[in-house]
Amino acid sequence: MSDYYKGRSKKDIGPRKNQYIRVPKVQLITDKGENQGEIDTQEALTMAKEAGLDLVEVGPKAKPPVCKIMDYSKYLYEQKKKGRKNKSRKTKPLKEFKFSPVIDIGDKNTRIRRAKEFLDKGYPVKLTMWIKGRQSRDQAKEVFTDILTNFTDYSSIEAGPRYEARQIFIILRLDGKTKNKQNSKEKIQANKPKKEKKS
Repeated sequence: MSDYYKGRSKKDIGPRKNQYIRVPKVQLITDKGENQGEIDTQEALTMAKEAGLDLVEVGPKAKPPVCKIMDYSKYLYEQKKKGRKNKSRKTKPLKEFKFSPVIDIGDKNTRIRRAKEFLDKGYPVKLTMWIKGRQSRDQAKEVFTDILTNFTDYSSIEAGPRYEARQIFIILRLDGKTKNKQNSKEKIQANKPKKEKKS
């Protein structure tokens, strides 16, 4: 192992540079992006020094290795910035909030508030309405539709709520990259099941 990596990992310190490139020849790419082909390492080091830059090994597995003349500090900064950006894009776990047709209004409002907090933090959120025993499916649909009026600023993966066995659910996200924007409050209200008038 090279002295450059002694006691340290490649991940921590990045690629070899300058005097730590100890092969006789390299394939050189200039700071302008021009491929100079295979040249003596000492000549490449001289070119980097004259440009006030560093010679950095960017393709260590090639034979001879590929090196580029660049600002090493700027290169490390850009790599770290890219790493942080990729990390922030990692998929966050799904958060589920369950409701029932007879849920207490206080519990309902608390779950709506918590669901919106997670959505605003970038988490996908699943809202589920469970229908138990003799609970009415129409009542469940009405309560769930009313709950959705609180999420008109978020996007949904599906075109609308999905119905499976004894449950109704929808998955929401904060960003606009999902397939459908949640319906407006007016449209949701219009789609509510109509109650029959008593004669």
